[in-house]
Amino acid sequence: MTSGSPLPDFLRSAAALLARAEGHRDDGIALESIADSASQPFNLAVVGRMKAGKSTLINGLIGRSLAISDVEEATATLNWICHGSRIQEKEFRVQWKSGKSEARPLSDLALWTGKSPEVLERVRQTSFLSLYADIPSLAQVQIIDTPGTGSAVDEHEIAREFLNPETISRSIEEGGKADAILYVIPPVGREQDEETLQAFSGCRLPNSGPYNSLAVLHKWDGLEVDDPKSRAREKGLRLLEQLQGLVADVIPISGPLALAGRAAPDTFFAGLIDAMAVEERDLRRKLKTAERWDSDLGLASTRQSFSLPWASFRLLVQVLHRESITDPERARQRCLEESGILELEQALQDRFFSRQAILKQCQVLTRAGFVLDTALRKLDQEARHGTAPIEATGFPSHDEIIDCDRRWQGFQWNLEALHLDISVADALRDRTDLFPVSDHQTILSLCNHLASLRSRRDLGTARMVSLTEVERLTTYYRGRENLSRNRDRPLLAHVVARLEEIYQILKSA
Repeated sequence: MTSGSPLPDFLRSAAALLARAEGHRDDGIALESIADSASQPFNLAVVGRMKAGKSTLINGLIGRSLAISDVEEATATLNWICHGSRIQEKEFRVQWKSGKSEARPLSDLALWTGKSPEVLERVRQTSFLSLYADIPSLAQVQIIDTPGTGSAVDEHEIAREFLNPETISRSIEEGGKADAILYVIPPVGREQDEETLQAFSGCRLPNSGPYNSLAVLHKWDGLEVDDPKSRAREKGLRLLEQLQGLVADVIPISGPLALAGRAAPDTFFAGLIDAMAVEERDLRRKLKTAERWDSDLGLASTRQSFSLPWASFRLLVQVLHRESITDPERARQRCLEESGILELEQALQDRFFSRQAILKQCQVLTRAGFVLDTALRKLDQEARHGTAPIEATGFPSHDEIIDCDRRWQGFQWNLEALHLDISVADALRDRTDLFPVSDHQTILSLCNHLASLRSRRDLGTARMVSLTEVERLTTYYRGRENLSRNRDRPLLAHVVARLEEIYQILKSA
């Protein structure tokens, strides 16, 4: 057991206690898994229906084709997208349910995709796959590519494995824990808003809410209307209103355009610029169908230099032509802007990554509470009523159970403070009347450091802020608290309390 990680250490000791009690060993295993997740990077789960384009969206986020996104295939396993070296990029790692782990060449990924009996049997035996990319952002944030949900999964023999949030949640338990969730909702096809809402409810994970959940309307560029992005934004606003209390925002995204903006070769955008140097009437005629475009060998060569769905390709050409863009680098940037990926990344930063220590600690405590609160209550009843064979099995004594519960309560008190930290983070973004912009980064950074006991200890040596600055902030926000309206007072009081904690830590360092 390593020192300096109080909550994970406690969870492991509680897991060892539960492992001694017949009927509670699964709870002990769950606590061990939760303890392990506390020391992992921040985990973002991407969840949605089959063929909603989750893997394509992930590829757009990381800027390379790593997650399998073939329209004829399906992500049938839980896949982790992790930070790795250039050497690791050439392979992936299989974590088998038997406990064995092995590295395989990337070419072997085909063995885990498709619908053959051999693939289904291999998937049944697999806990998760780890894929690697040498991208700095992945050192802090891991992405979980989950199996699809919905009627399309019926094509799989193992459909029932992936049809409800409880099952997806169990899959995530095997590989780690999701600290935040990105729901992928398709805006195309026959679905109306009501059906889209049903699709969302079918893939919504337990332990999620607006504090750690965003939704995207994906592949809006496939909408067959004059202005597909405006239509997608309208639908996104309607869905956000209907999903109040479930997600923080609904953002239209085109994963294919995002990936093109990040991964397409320079020759692709240069070719697009050249292709637009024709009469507008000729360009409109060429854009009628993919076949017409490809009938010109030069135009076909440009389209083939980077694979894009025809709807995405056509929309990109129309945008670049409408705005008379003639510079390839500007065309690439405009492709990213039109995709919506920059807006999504800003939302992920504001809603999740800037407060990741707070969210992770909140999720760890919440998940541990689901296990421990019930398990300790049952253990206490069994010990007090003498229903457990203590001498024969080494069943925990009543004193051990009480001591474990007392220690657990010492950690649980922090959960309410963490939820207030999240409310403060929201207010820092939305309430400049309450919190001056100049204070935002300082307050959010300090709340992140106070999220865990280990970070609290490190804060004394980090010297992120001086005692004088903490005193100034405390005086200022105490004055604001005294003069504030009732609805604002709890947030300001919490900021004052956090600043007072910081002062004591720095003073004793």
